[in-house]
Amino acid sequence: MSTDEGVRVAQGDPETPPDGTATPPEEPTPADDPASLDDPASSSEPDAPRFWHREHPVFTPLAGFFAGVAAILVALLALGWLLDMVIGYDVSDHPWILLVAVGLVLVVDLVLIALPRTRRFARYMLFGVLLTPLVVALTAVATTYLLLRSDG
Repeated sequence: MSTDEGVRVAQGDPETPPDGTATPPEEPTPADDPASLDDPASSSEPDAPRFWHREHPVFTPLAGFFAGVAAILVALLALGWLLDMVIGYDVSDHPWILLVAVGLVLVVDLVLIALPRTRRFARYMLFGVLLTPLVVALTAVATTYLLLRSDG
């Protein structure tokens, strides 16, 4: 389907192709109008970059997934740093305390899932939150296996 579908012109026009369809008129570019180059307010383009489309079907899943990954990493790092700096608690002695940070991220994510406006984003965020520890655990298991196999 072309953009000029349904546009017909007289057959006798010298610029008309043999099938009788007309080509759509070309829109003027900013280079054609020197006044638009001087005045940025006359430009019809928004200030935001053209590639940043929130309406794109992949924007919400990617943003949600990476928000989940970032949330779990930032929450764990922030809690570990706070416990070490404020009260001198060594997280490596009792790493189970980091489950508090994971629980906090999960609670925030469940609240986002409960709200209808953020439900789609929150589902992908939950996917990122759950997948991050799984990838870390599988990487640790694979690394341990390879080290033990090579060193005996």
